[in-house]
Amino acid sequence: MASRLSLKYGQRLLFALLLALVLFVLFPSISEAHAVLLRSDPAQGAVLSAAPTQVRMWFSEDLNPTFSTAAVVNAANQRVDSGNAHVTGTDPREMDVSLQANLPPAVYIVAWRSQSADDGHILKGSFTFSVARPDGTVPQLSGNTQSGQNLQGGNTTDLVSGQLDAGTLLSFIMITLADLGIVFWVGAQLWHTFVQQVSEAGDAEQKALEQQAEERFARYLAIPTLIVLLLANLGILLGQALTITAGQAGQLPATLVKLAANGHFGTFWSMREIVIVLAIILAVFSLLNKRRSENLKGLLSWGNLLLALALLIATSLSGHAAAVNSDLLIFAVLADWLHLLAASLWIGGMLYLSLAYLPVLKRCTPIERARALLAILPGFTPLAVAGIVIMAATGPFNATVHMTSWEQLLNTPYGRTLDLKVLLVVILLLVSAFHLWILRPRLRNDYKKYVEAHNLLQASTETEQEPLDEKRSQPKAQVRWLEATVSRQGATLSRVLRWEPLLGVAVLVCTGLLSVFAGTLQPALPQGAPSGAPAPTRPFITNVKTSDNKFTVQLNVTPNRFGSNVFTVTVLDSSNKPATNVGVVIDTSMLDMDMGTDTIDLQPDGKGHFSASGNLSMGGHWQLRIQVRTPDNTLHEARVKMFTPF
Repeated sequence: MASRLSLKYGQRLLFALLLALVLFVLFPSISEAHAVLLRSDPAQGAVLSAAPTQVRMWFSEDLNPTFSTAAVVNAANQRVDSGNAHVTGTDPREMDVSLQANLPPAVYIVAWRSQSADDGHILKGSFTFSVARPDGTVPQLSGNTQSGQNLQGGNTTDLVSGQLDAGTLLSFIMITLADLGIVFWVGAQLWHTFVQQVSEAGDAEQKALEQQAEERFARYLAIPTLIVLLLANLGILLGQALTITAGQAGQLPATLVKLAANGHFGTFWSMREIVIVLAIILAVFSLLNKRRSENLKGLLSWGNLLLALALLIATSLSGHAAAVNSDLLIFAVLADWLHLLAASLWIGGMLYLSLAYLPVLKRCTPIERARALLAILPGFTPLAVAGIVIMAATGPFNATVHMTSWEQLLNTPYGRTLDLKVLLVVILLLVSAFHLWILRPRLRNDYKKYVEAHNLLQASTETEQEPLDEKRSQPKAQVRWLEATVSRQGATLSRVLRWEPLLGVAVLVCTGLLSVFAGTLQPALPQGAPSGAPAPTRPFITNVKTSDNKFTVQLNVTPNRFGSNVFTVTVLDSSNKPATNVGVVIDTSMLDMDMGTDTIDLQPDGKGHFSASGNLSMGGHWQLRIQVRTPDNTLHEARVKMFTPF
């Protein structure tokens, strides 16, 4: 009965996880990849007839103003900006830098560094624009000109080109160690809570083996894993500090404090460390207090499970999932949390099986080892299958949702790493399928035959008193043959289970590389006019009634393209005549990501038309809230959704 209940629980868990996956698919626009540069003014490659007075840049995520900055240099690598790069007060995703007056005709390089206020990741990159000569000719960069200078020494393009400098290499190692630590430790807690339920319904020998595996984890694996996890999270912060300071040791302490104390990322990074410290305290208490009551054991088990789930939540809230439109934040964090949970269920469970459970079986006979594997693996299978389904679905989606073209799979470090990760996942799936559908059924069938033959031989031995004759030697030979077969198959299954987690570790290594290579997926910035004519666009024109049906609003947005547009509104009253004694204001909001709300105050022409210039900062889906205010100070509102091409 207990076994059936635990299997039903596994089925319910699988159903709940699949339902959460459906919710994730219903909200696809939820994944970002660091604070990536979306567009700039001047645009990349723009050729200008006159020198600009400033450079404006817009990014995909809110910027941390403490560590986001930019510099502009000429072909001789001399700075030509005023040193006042800053995140604007009106838009946390915009960074501006002023230029020196009357810049001569030349090619200029803008070198920028961004730190996401949400996930803490740091990106660096550069782009160029040109000021044409009076005769219209365009200056060119020489072949040996650097593409940009580090804002504090070094080269700015390491993360963009995929090269690993010291800070980035340290970040990669620490991110990988943190991922491994989280997946293994959380996977162990899930194993103790769910897989062990199957063992509790088994016999005393199986319970003893599971208890020995749990004791081995507590004695040799739990505390070292948590300490590595604690240090790895510190290393992630140190890697960011090295990137920001370009390795200048004197600036590291102050930078580390600022990173931990500032922004959304710093808050949840601190939460991760607090959870890990609490988990270490529980692990030490469990190790020292060996004579625990059953009630205390249960409390410690559920306490560790709650800490494991809290660690996953803190990790999700300090990652890419937190850097999305606030309307989708819950679903984004849920999707990222599910991905981490899936990795813990599948890869973490395999690591626990390999490092904690299989070593305990070495003291068993081959037949006992096979019996133990056949008893424990059915309890792990529902969790592993759930993890496979969700990890296989959310992983590639989270990785590719911000890719702009299929070519990036081959021509960027991020894309090539993603290719390798997908290949490793496919191999891992095939290996898992091999032991689930081929090795284990064979072992189960032959073990069943062995048990039946062994029992028959035992029964015949107990009932017959004459000396062993040829008639009884045949069953004994069959038992020996089945015993050898079961032993060989059990050893093969053990080897597969012991080495299979290495593929999972390789997948997590690729995940760490994807994190540091995300900067190589920067979208191509809109080119300047000389690089080619923009794609043709049409003005956006529509008629809509206010929510109280008292006015009809005629809206015209020209040219309906990212950048500056002219917004024209004609307000018609109930008799379909232009209303001239009203005021009109438009609020613009980006629907694809949270970029704040801009207000455009339209000016009347006295004939019922109201117009003004306004900025649509990027292509995509927009919502316009048109407010018509009458002389009695009553507000009449209409909402319009539109798509603006790049």
